[in-house]
Amino acid sequence: MNLSHLNISNRNNFLKIIKSVNWDVILILVLFFLTGCAVLYSASGGEASLLVRKHIYKFIFSIIVFVLICLLNYKFINRFSFIFYLISIFLLIFLTAFGIESAGSKRWISFSFFSIQPSEFAKIFLVLAIAKYYSEVSYVKNNSLIKSIFPILLILIPFFLIVNQPDLGTSLLLVANGLSMIIISGISIWLIIIGFVIIIGLIPVTWNLLHNYQQNRILTFLNPENDPLGSGYHIAQSKIAIGSGGFTGKGYMQGSQSQLEFIPEIHTDFVFSIFSEEFGFIGSLIIILLHLYLFFFGMKSSFYANNIFDKLVVFGLTINYFFYFLINISMVIGIVPVVGVPLPIISYGGSSMLAIMMSFAIIQKININRKIN
Repeated sequence: MNLSHLNISNRNNFLKIIKSVNWDVILILVLFFLTGCAVLYSASGGEASLLVRKHIYKFIFSIIVFVLICLLNYKFINRFSFIFYLISIFLLIFLTAFGIESAGSKRWISFSFFSIQPSEFAKIFLVLAIAKYYSEVSYVKNNSLIKSIFPILLILIPFFLIVNQPDLGTSLLLVANGLSMIIISGISIWLIIIGFVIIIGLIPVTWNLLHNYQQNRILTFLNPENDPLGSGYHIAQSKIAIGSGGFTGKGYMQGSQSQLEFIPEIHTDFVFSIFSEEFGFIGSLIIILLHLYLFFFGMKSSFYANNIFDKLVVFGLTINYFFYFLINISMVIGIVPVVGVPLPIISYGGSSMLAIMMSFAIIQKININRKIN
């Protein structure tokens, strides 16, 4: 038996995979990680703090998961999409009974040496489930209401479980992401209009269901000066930090708002404020352009995907990532209410980092499969 042919074939396949990887995307993700380390180091007062070390450990673990996903059999992702979704629902239900309660909400499941936030992964697995559904029922007409009922149920189940934590920001992002996939699937324009009218009509009911602190965040967004020392403090200090950075910034570790700890949640929600104060408009613009590059990369990958499942998965994961970026930037400059959404990879947070890295790993896997087949 001649094994030389097999060895050459395996080597050629490996080279094809290496050439098919979008190394520019990986480079940007690594750059975001290094930026996060630098900002966290600055926020810690110039010490290699526990935050920085944990950020490094979480990124190393995320990279390992990234590589493993890229090495998976392509069909595995498609075949087990609904199973992944059911696992995420189980974790959300498990969270309600055994989750860690902090500041009046249950968002984390703690294991022996690490914790996870199930809602972050629910958004990814929802994308896979909706894409799997539409790839299986492509024969149903787009103007049929029946075609949209099941994916709406797929959205509502995790939505109510996440709202119950309570975590309004993540639940709304999950809904926005799911509805975006339903719209892009090609449903009738009339169903979209009817759905939009229903959503508008439910706003008064939704307002009454919100917790007091959630209502205060929205009211603060509409008028931040109304409570500058209370709920409006976050936005006010964030705007001061970003504005004081000027065109080129105050310099690394020279930001007064961050070094004097005027900005709350300095290592998570408002990490962009620190970066903007220290590196100014130029640094902020570079970060925004790099995020936009990843967004357009995802949209392009969705356009060139081979089938409905791949198109919807890449689109859904890209939109989910884009919402992270868009909401966080808009939040720290006062365009939208503070809802606790981190800046991808840069902000401190293992679950959000892992979820983003998993998303781009799946997109890479789909691109690799398209290029080598």
